[in-house]
Amino acid sequence: MGEEFGQSTRPTPNQPNKLQWSLLTNQPNHELLEYYKHMMRLRQKLPALYTENIEFFHENPAAKVLAYYRWSDEGTRAVVVANFSDTYLSGYYIPNFPAAGNWHEWYNKIVQVGDEGFKFDWPEWSAQVFV
Repeated sequence: MGEEFGQSTRPTPNQPNKLQWSLLTNQPNHELLEYYKHMMRLRQKLPALYTENIEFFHENPAAKVLAYYRWSDEGTRAVVVANFSDTYLSGYYIPNFPAAGNWHEWYNKIVQVGDEGFKFDWPEWSAQVFV
């Protein structure tokens, strides 16, 4: 409990773990909480993220990268790309992206996807959502 703002305590049997609200006075902890809030709002506003429609279109076991496409009957769409490795992947190429054109990285930027695929920098242990 409290992971959404950076509290890392282990559950103790038969003892309550109190939330350490004072962590929110630290900028990194506050930014982490805002990130989680933004992610929850995105899920509420984008039906593609909670439908059963899903297609895995890129799997690279060697690099530990997985990408999938989700869409809704209302016309919303999202692509999730995850780097499950401890390696920063600079200029990583993903062929067969679901559609060419402008995609918005959900948190801060617009990326251009060409007909031939998509190149992006993937930090270690990270995932990106494109809408």
